Amino acid sequence: MKIILCTDRDSLCKLISDFLKGEVEFLEFLPINKELVDNIYKINPDLILFDLCKKGKLKWKLIENLTRVPSLREKPLIVILNRKLKSQIRKLCEFEIFDYLIEDFLKCELLMKISKTREILDLKKEFERLLTKDPLTGAYNRRFLMERIQEEINWCYFYKESLSLALFDIDFFKKINDTYGHLSGDRVLIELVSLAGKCLPSRVTIGRYGGEEFCVIMPSTNEKEAYEICENFRKIVSDSTFYTFSGEAINLSISIGVTTLYGEDLVTPDELIQKADIALYKAKRFGRNRVVIEPFVVK
Repeated sequence: MKIILCTDRDSLCKLISDFLKGEVEFLEFLPINKELVDNIYKINPDLILFDLCKKGKLKWKLIENLTRVPSLREKPLIVILNRKLKSQIRKLCEFEIFDYLIEDFLKCELLMKISKTREILDLKKEFERLLTKDPLTGAYNRRFLMERIQEEINWCYFYKESLSLALFDIDFFKKINDTYGHLSGDRVLIELVSLAGKCLPSRVTIGRYGGEEFCVIMPSTNEKEAYEICENFRKIVSDSTFYTFSGEAINLSISIGVTTLYGEDLVTPDELIQKADIALYKAKRFGRNRVVIEPFVVK
């Protein structure tokens, strides 16, 4: 399990470190500042511990963000309090906080809450897999994809965060199906999504938009960052070897279309996808195996 502790207290860092030594696979400490949400995005933890023992408007604002950001609100958040005040508990309930600890808590208390978190996460993952994943590739299905795009657009608009979206597909995929058969085509799609999951940043969402076309949602990512992410992925795919159903090695390339929204206007998911689709069409027209950016301009 990957856990982060958000605190400015060295004493709390030492306590949690001592309590969790040998108990969890990953433990990171993050200072509570304006960059906290971005830093959490990068780490993509399974559980967030948040120190609320000292007063501060920024802390409550960050808690609000952590429970509202589409890509982070699903992360269990356990808040650490110095005492149990009705006003604070009421606020935590309003934000639908997963759980809380009161200082001075015991090691067994912390481990019990982590164990409960693990059980809930395992059940949630299985439930989400059945409801939201494409059964062939394991990427998110189109229904979930459209819902997530809408959520990210809303967040982008209200908080003026950049949002990038990419569409990619396999060049000459029909030739693979015609030459090696549809089972080999399916296997290539599975391997491609697996590769994407390994080399794309953990904060992105990968979904199957249709057929061999996939969508990548990149929150808090500007145009330059999105291009670098997609270009790196394109190169990795081009340098990789894929295998047919009968075990024959083949090479392939992908074309990627990218667009970036900066929150100036509230748009629809279809409008955002259309811009990325235009970019993908240009990538195909200009020779394939490339990344093309289509600036998002609202008419």
